Parts: sequence; structure tokens; C-alpha cells
Amino acid sequence: MNMKVKHKGQVVILRRFCKDDLPEVVEHFGSMKVHMYTMGTFAQTIENEIEWYDKNRNDPDSCLWGIQPEGSEKLIGVVGLHGLRSMTNTCVLGIIIWDEKWWNRGIATAAHLAVLLYAAKYKINRMTIRCTVRVDNVPSWKIVEKLGYYNWGEEPVDDFVDGKWINSYQFTWFSPIYISVLFPAGVPEKYFESVERGRLALELATKEVEFF
Repeated sequence: MNMKVKHKGQVVILRRFCKDDLPEVVEHFGSMKVHMYTMGTFAQTIENEIEWYDKNRNDPDSCLWGIQPEGSEKLIGVVGLHGLRSMTNTCVLGIIIWDEKWWNRGIATAAHLAVLLYAAKYKINRMTIRCTVRVDNVPSWKIVEKLGYYNWGEEPVDDFVDGKWINSYQFTWFSPIYISVLFPAGVPEKYFESVERGRLALELATKEVEFF
């Protein structure tokens, strides 16, 4: 399902990921700057990416979108939801924008809004979304916190980057649609702020995201 997001004057398309996009992935995934805060450790070959594409294309546990903002002729990143067959109605978010020309321009926020709406209200009916963000990746964890993800813990020495060990934050987004199911005795006070931010984010996504 394709999605269009109009966020703060920027139009971003989340579209189906095609095999024809793989050369673009290979080109950018060879950059260590792109993989600074991912699990990537070496430049991928087109054969590896085809294998990855075929695996995800046939995987009922995941869904992927290519990220293409208005003004770009090519994909600039990819976002996906994984672990969709979880019996606890959760899933895991992953996102990467490899074209640094588009960094800090609201693209990631737009993509997050689209995925929140899809996960919470369309088809997959998720009650929570989880993600991991490196502590040093300040722009990324600021985005997810703003959208209502609750930072519930810090995993120490989770990755080795640029000659040092770094930690990772663990986040959970609580769907406001199912908040009474998740917390039947009432939302604990420590989650109040995140739950309210999540409600506002979903409300904003409903206005800004279009399915086509």
C-alpha cells in the first residue's frame, strides 16, 4: 500500500520497494557514514541485496516501503515494520535514509507518521511499536520521542563505532486506540507524556497521510 505524506511543506511518498531500486541501495549502502548507527559493517553486493529483497518480499512477518520525497527521482531510504506475527500485537520499526542531502529536512518524521498510521489503524492492527536507536544518534531519538515513543531503557555497550563503545535506547510507542487494553487499571503516570504525544502524532498522521 503506497502512502503520501504532506508534512510542513514537504511531500514524501512511501511506495512499494522494487528490485529495480536495488542498484541505488548498493551504491549508498557502501558508505560507512550511512551505516554509522546501523548493524551494517561492509559494502553490500547486488547479489546480497537481491537475496535480501527476495527474503523480505516473501516474508509475511515484515512490510517495507521505499522513501521518495517530491523532488527526488530515486529512493533516498527505506522504512519497514517487522515481527508482525507477534501474538502480543506489537512490531519493530526500522528506518534508514541513506542520501544525506535529505537529512534534517523532515523526511524521517514524515515517514514515521505514515508508518504509525498504517500500524495503528490499517490492516495490521498493532497496539505497540518498538524501536532501538543509538544514544549518539541524537536526531533519530529526538524524532521518536516527539512522536510519543517512550524511552524505557538504555542498553550498554551495544555497538562499537568510531573507536568507542556506544549505548542504545529502547523505545515503545503505545497506540492511543488500545490504551485501555494495554493499561486496564489506568495509564501509569510515567507514561502520561508519551501517551499524549502518541495521541497527537496519530491525530496529525490522520490529517497528513493519504493512501493510494
